[in-house]
Amino acid sequence: MTTHRRLVLALQPDMLAICRLEPTAYIGNDVLNGNFVAITKTDEELSIICPQENMPEEAIYTKGWRCLRIEGPFSHDTSGILASVLAPLAEAHLSVFTATTFDTGHVLVKEENLNRAIQILTQTGHVVRSENKATVPYAIQ
Repeated sequence: MTTHRRLVLALQPDMLAICRLEPTAYIGNDVLNGNFVAITKTDEELSIICPQENMPEEAIYTKGWRCLRIEGPFSHDTSGILASVLAPLAEAHLSVFTATTFDTGHVLVKEENLNRAIQILTQTGHVVRSENKATVPYAIQ
C-alpha cells in the first residue's frame, strides 16, 4: 500500500558513515560536528550516524551515505510520513537507513543510489531540494 502524501525533502550536504561501537564506548566531541549526527544506544550496541571524517576509529562502519531530511515538524500523532517516502524506495529495491528526531525523519541512501532515489521520490510527487532550498534535478552533479 502506497500513501499519497506529498512531502518536501532536503538533501543534506555531508557524506555520512553509519557506525557501530560497543555500548560502553567513549565518544569524542568531534563526532558531534557536522550537519547531521544521530546517536542510538542499547544494551547491545552504540550506533552513530555522522560525517565520514568524524567517525570513531574503532567503529565497525559503512561509508558513503547521503541524508534526505523530511521537512517538518510533524505532530507525533501524524501517521504515514516515513511510509510515504520508504514505500516507493522499497518498491524500487533501494536499501535505506532511517533515523528520526523529535520533529521529523531522515532517510539515508547510498551515494551511488542517490540520483535514482531522487528520481523515484520526485515521480511519486515529493519535492527534493538541496540544503540551499533549490529544487534538486534528477542528476546530481
